[in-house]
Formats: sequence, structure tokens, C-alpha cells
Amino acid sequence: MDLSTAVLGKSVVTRLRVRQLEALVRLGSDTFTREALAINGCTNYIAAANLSAILNREFRIVDTRDVYSRITPDALAIPKLGAFTLAVLGACFQIKGIGGDRPLESWIRKHRGDHKVVSFDTLKQRDQQAARAEKRTAKTRKTSRRNSAHRLRTDRYLARREKPTHDHQSPTG
Repeated sequence: MDLSTAVLGKSVVTRLRVRQLEALVRLGSDTFTREALAINGCTNYIAAANLSAILNREFRIVDTRDVYSRITPDALAIPKLGAFTLAVLGACFQIKGIGGDRPLESWIRKHRGDHKVVSFDTLKQRDQQAARAEKRTAKTRKTSRRNSAHRLRTDRYLARREKPTHDHQSPTG
């Protein structure tokens, strides 16, 4: 890339050079620069930044090999982590030489056993359907509990109202 100081200015050129060399993805102790990712055909830098942030924050990973061995594809079916982000993860596996020629497929097979390899979107849809079903069940259970509690309160109230009261003379009569 032509970084002309005369055209761009010294501060811009300096920032661009630093940006080229700094790590874009940090997976625990492993770091990946834009250049390393680009060499492997990965140029989606927003997805790369999302991957780095989510894996380090949510899963407290040690390194890329830890992701491959410990984190399941199902665990990554979360918001802000999609197929493009998973492609970045595949590039990171490739750079580190983890998982052979097809690191994403071998990673999915490792964690899903002999099951057929499915797309990441399918995994996310299954996860979302399961979450919706769980929410529906919880809502039904909540409604049922609320209705039965209301019936109990109403029955107690009516039972108290029907009990004979002491014969007190009313103050007016």
C-alpha cells in the first residue's frame, strides 16, 4: 500500500502503519494481525474484532488451541457471532495449523461426533427455536401458577366472608 507522507500526512501514515502491525484478533495468548488474516483470505475485520471480544469476554480462553478443543460450535451460536465471524475463527485455526485442511469442519465433527456437519446458520436457528420453546414453556408455567394462586386467594377470601361474624351491636342500631 502506498503510504505517501506528502499526501496523507505524517500522523495518518504513522497510525496506518501501527494499525497494520497491531493485533486485530486476540484469542487468549495468540494474536493475529490484519496482514496474517489477509494472507489467509480473511478481510472481514469487523467480524474479527467481534470474535476477539466475544471469545475473550464470554469464554475466558487460553489460546486458539483451547478454542478448538474446549469451545463447542453450539456454544458460539450467540448474538453478534455469525457465519462471517466463524470464518475468521477458521482462518485463525488455519494460521495456527489446527484442524488440518478443513479446520472448521474438523472442529464441528470433533464436538458434534458423527453427526452430519450442518451450517452455522442451522445451528443458530436450532438454538433460537429451543430458546423460544423454553420461553413459551416458562410463560405457560407462569400463567398456570398465577391463575392457581389467584384461585387460592379468592377461595380464602370467600371462605372468610362466609364465616359467621360475632353478634356485635352496630353503633347505629
